[in-house]
Amino acid sequence: MFNELVFVEGNPDKDHPYLGGSPFLPASIAWPTDSSGSGLLHLASFPSTFINQHIPDIELDDRLVVSVFTPYSPSSDDYIEKAMNEGGKVLAYIPTNQPLEHHGNPIIPSRRITLLQNPNDDSDENGITKVAGIPAWIQDEESHEDLNYILQINNSRLNKAVPSHKGILVGGMGYLLLKKRINGEDLQAGKWIIQAS
Repeated sequence: MFNELVFVEGNPDKDHPYLGGSPFLPASIAWPTDSSGSGLLHLASFPSTFINQHIPDIELDDRLVVSVFTPYSPSSDDYIEKAMNEGGKVLAYIPTNQPLEHHGNPIIPSRRITLLQNPNDDSDENGITKVAGIPAWIQDEESHEDLNYILQINNSRLNKAVPSHKGILVGGMGYLLLKKRINGEDLQAGKWIIQAS
């Protein structure tokens, strides 16, 4: 059994995980960019309470939200190299009451992220979008001493949820890794890794 992540209709708010839209970033935090200075796409945000519930030993401060930003362009394939070589950015912060709109082509409409208990066995070949469980690495396993696997999102599930932004994961999978015991703002809270075959 494992916890599958499902994208459904619903407006974003800082108390529930959601895909797309705008993050509730404080204005004091600069919008994340790639190595060439291009703004990244806000992919998803997860309240720390949601992460703590499914990864109990991660022990994040309950006030925090974790947001994932990823390279993407709807008009050029230039983002693909950045996605594969750099991945995205992961920020932990105390959210504001209003979303901060910045990126020129956000995922609209946004989607709520909900859970479905899947009764099937989990394994390292299970490429379904899920939180916790066993990561299904497409290439070599990414192991970072100070980071912990949290969830994975597959290209197929993402394309169906946001057809206006196909190819964000370059036909592969995205993996969220996080530090343990984050207790305040951290602009290097983890890694967003994209792998494709």
